Amino acid sequence: MQRVAGVLAIALLGTALELTNPVHPAREAVTFVFTGVEDASPVVKSIQDAVTLATVAADIPLERQSNNEAVFTLDGALAIPGLYKLLVQDGKTSKVFHATLTTSVSLSSAVVQGINLPFGSTLSSVVNLTPRDTFSVEVELQDASTLTPVVAHHAVLRFAHESSVDATIVLEPYQATAMRAVVSVASRDLLSGLHTVSLVVGDIHFHNALAWELGQIYVELPPAPPASPTPLYTTPLLHTSDTTLQALPEITHIMRPPPTTPPPAISIVFTALVGVPLVAFVGGSLRASSLPKLPSSVAGIVWSVAFLVSLLSVLALFGLYWLQLDMFTALGYLGVLGPVIVVTGQYALAHVAARTTSPRPKTD
Repeated sequence: MQRVAGVLAIALLGTALELTNPVHPAREAVTFVFTGVEDASPVVKSIQDAVTLATVAADIPLERQSNNEAVFTLDGALAIPGLYKLLVQDGKTSKVFHATLTTSVSLSSAVVQGINLPFGSTLSSVVNLTPRDTFSVEVELQDASTLTPVVAHHAVLRFAHESSVDATIVLEPYQATAMRAVVSVASRDLLSGLHTVSLVVGDIHFHNALAWELGQIYVELPPAPPASPTPLYTTPLLHTSDTTLQALPEITHIMRPPPTTPPPAISIVFTALVGVPLVAFVGGSLRASSLPKLPSSVAGIVWSVAFLVSLLSVLALFGLYWLQLDMFTALGYLGVLGPVIVVTGQYALAHVAARTTSPRPKTD
């Protein structure tokens, strides 16, 4: 029952076998340590190069060191730099591990824009480039121990613009042992201005990565043509604010300038000129010669007074409209006072006409 439970646990949770030290220097004897070993005689079934799948060694027994630990040593002659797959069998279970054997590398040669540069030095002057120019870098790497050529899996040129915008160009293999990049200014996303160029080289089996500042270049690009206007209704109204990665220009509204007004003295003079006819009208209506023409009956006097009051109310409404009322409010009040003026004026004039046409008493 315990054996069945162990098999079920391994099937559900996976084997506890682990490789504790997957990274080692190459070209020397390498001892791999495994923990979680359960079988009495575990075996490394095969060691393969992860790239070429070539078998380096096979059927290597593990030496038990303790209850759950086992080791095996790979001969230094077989410890070539690279990435390897180790298939380990522990009883009825097996597991694949990845191990890396590293080596130190160095630059054997570097040609930057046709100039041989020793590692660590920089270009003596800034290289000026136009859209018709190219920038070329060619490097060769070698194993620091054997001086044999090696090719890095990862090698890039980094162009750091003065505005903190970077561009990277990958170096491609060239003539089996070298790597090269020919950067066309017109076809790359390089900004106009000063760039600091750096070379970064690395690989999974390199013990040391290489980072080298090559120098500076100045890219002079013509100004970009103005963008053609977007046809109407092809993009949302907030497309620019939704897609921009920088601050938009501040929106400034141009208001209509206030109308110019005349000096206060001129305004007072014209106001007085407008008020003169009104004063003349009121004065003429109240002069003594017109009072005898008022009707003598009580009804006539009431209608006449009502007419004068409504007329003065309209004049007061005009004054309020000038000072504080708006047009719609003033028209509403005028709609109420208008019929009152018509009715009272009609009856008042009728009584005045009746008095004027009535026969006067004869005197002897």
